[in-house]
Amino acid sequence: MTDRIVVACSAGVDPSAAVRQLGGDHEVLALVVDVGGRSREVDAVRHRARTAGAADAIVVDAKAEFAEQYVVAAVRANAGDGDRVLVPALRRPLVATHLVRTARQLGATAVAHATVAPDEVALTAAVGGLDPDLDVVAVPTSAVPSSGTEQDLWGRLVTTSAADDPWSGAAADDWTRSQDPTEAPDPDEVVVTFEHGVPVALDGQRFPVLRLLLELDALAGRHGVGRHDGIDDLLDGRKVRRLAESPAATTLVAAHRDLERLTLERDVLRCKRSVDQEWADLVHDGRWGSGLRRALDAFVEQTQEHVSGDVRLRLHGGTATVVGRRSGQSLYDYELAAAPSDEPVTLAAAWARPARIAARRDRAN
Repeated sequence: MTDRIVVACSAGVDPSAAVRQLGGDHEVLALVVDVGGRSREVDAVRHRARTAGAADAIVVDAKAEFAEQYVVAAVRANAGDGDRVLVPALRRPLVATHLVRTARQLGATAVAHATVAPDEVALTAAVGGLDPDLDVVAVPTSAVPSSGTEQDLWGRLVTTSAADDPWSGAAADDWTRSQDPTEAPDPDEVVVTFEHGVPVALDGQRFPVLRLLLELDALAGRHGVGRHDGIDDLLDGRKVRRLAESPAATTLVAAHRDLERLTLERDVLRCKRSVDQEWADLVHDGRWGSGLRRALDAFVEQTQEHVSGDVRLRLHGGTATVVGRRSGQSLYDYELAAAPSDEPVTLAAAWARPARIAARRDRAN
């Protein structure tokens, strides 16, 4: 009996070559985990997988799951900026979860992932943390898709041959979710409301996280927000260029980080900066299932108790700039922030001030 293999196929990417190659030794079952691809791309990849010889092509609508469990976690950890854009790393543990679940249900002995950004090490780590007995098969180099659209709710990976040259500039049509910042319309302002670190509303209108991401992505994208162009270090020692765009994610992280500055004590902020960096590194390296990530999540969860309020951002020219913030959990003292008093303040009183302000805030709640 031919062994079954479940092959995850990214929406927007042609998996035909990978399905044909892996079909020589296995009965291939294609799995499309929909984490924010366009509906026509989802339908197309399912059709191509079947045409290439897949015994079946299964589609799982995981958009809400991805938004509520993974995107929210990343926002609370202020991930996704700088050199850790997390496209497509953030969705990899969710894909691994559905790969393992489907393999168990259908009696498959192995899994693989047909993507233009293959990372066998990270996928193997993610799958191994869920089912240590399930094999991860690398897609042959000759069958790795050379082009396509790798995107999800968090962002979009720009896949173009020009990206291989770190000196070459991206072409205008390489970007699809963000307009040219130099041609952006007049500035827009948007107010994002958070409750315990979770984005829940735009301009006072409450949305599920999934809908909020879609609305904000379109708005921030019109102003060219969220374009990233950097050099990434892979676990195998290679340096690669990463072009990605993430309008909503970039905007949310900017707003959330600023709200934390208003509601968290200074020493908590200092420690959390290190935790945030470590959290992003773990996700980037495929260690979502590690005990350290779970421990960091527990720390982040504790810090978000008071991270509630509104942040006003101006979107224009490729940037999301915070221009106002307010919170019922604020540690901002208007009297202390005014001109300093003529009365001297002892070192002891100054040193105790942050703790006293926080204690008054906590007692009021």
